[in-house]
Amino acid sequence: MSIGVVLERLRAEFPDVTVSKIRFLESEGLITPQRTASGYRRFTDEDIKRLRYILVTQRDNYTPLKVIREQLQAMDSGQVTALLSAGDAEPMISAENFRKPALTRLTDEDVAEQAGCHVEAVAELMEISVICPDASGFYTADDVRTVTTAQALREFGFTANHLKRLRTAADRQADLIAQVAGPIAHGKEATAKARAEEIGQQMSALVVSLHAGLVKNALRDELDK
Repeated sequence: MSIGVVLERLRAEFPDVTVSKIRFLESEGLITPQRTASGYRRFTDEDIKRLRYILVTQRDNYTPLKVIREQLQAMDSGQVTALLSAGDAEPMISAENFRKPALTRLTDEDVAEQAGCHVEAVAELMEISVICPDASGFYTADDVRTVTTAQALREFGFTANHLKRLRTAADRQADLIAQVAGPIAHGKEATAKARAEEIGQQMSALVVSLHAGLVKNALRDELDK
């Protein structure tokens, strides 16, 4: 089947998968589709199974491509059998969480309704840059989750100033990740942007996981004083 058909087969489960993503995985040696005499890629059902294994492993375990490649090589050699089924376990933090949200056009009233709060609360979070509308003034599903989480923290006594400090910390972490992923995106190869996005998503998941562990340990120390 063509790469277009492959996208149709995968997008129901992986809405962010693109042609560039598939080409990137091929350039990394994780998949090897057949080629027609004119050079067009042709995929089999086995290729789609392999792609799904890669995508699920990245999404649910934020496993680096190097490790996934080693797993695939082990499976190819018969040393291990792939254990893969949708919904086996809910990941704590995965690279999938850092992909761009699906395109939505939510007003501030929509966000307030879905988050279960007043419009004024949404406006306040926008004023302190915890959430930011797009150029047309609309929000995404990610913004709804952010507002919901912020409201939960408010119930514990978090103020607008506390939330601003969390936003500043997030900006600093994003800047650290961008220092690594940014230059990769400007490479000359056709898959440069896709490579940078993959690396950025994986690093984001790892940074947040590490940060959560550090916060837990620091809080334990504070409470033990």
